[in-house]
Amino acid sequence: MVQLEDELLTVAEAAKLLKVTRHTLYRWIAEGRLPAVRHSRRVIRLRRKDLDRAPDRRDGTDDADAAQSWAERLAPFMGIMTKEEADIVFGAIMEAREQSKSDPDPF
Repeated sequence: MVQLEDELLTVAEAAKLLKVTRHTLYRWIAEGRLPAVRHSRRVIRLRRKDLDRAPDRRDGTDDADAAQSWAERLAPFMGIMTKEEADIVFGAIMEAREQSKSDPDPF
């Protein structure tokens, strides 16, 4: 339950504070890793106090989790593409992910 004293931030404001993209926050919310307050289907707010518990991208654990997650997501398509094609797609995804981390202003 949201209390009156809770400071609520937009996804863009929270992303700027955490120095991640909005898409990363939406993913964390969808995965249940970051609690959010939904006012409607399109209006999401984040409590400032919940941002302290946000996953830390700097410790490297999120990278390992993401790599495993992508591998699991690609697994159903292994019959459709060869192992080499899957490795190329996976490599491209991880390369794009690394580039997005170094983006100085993702907004």
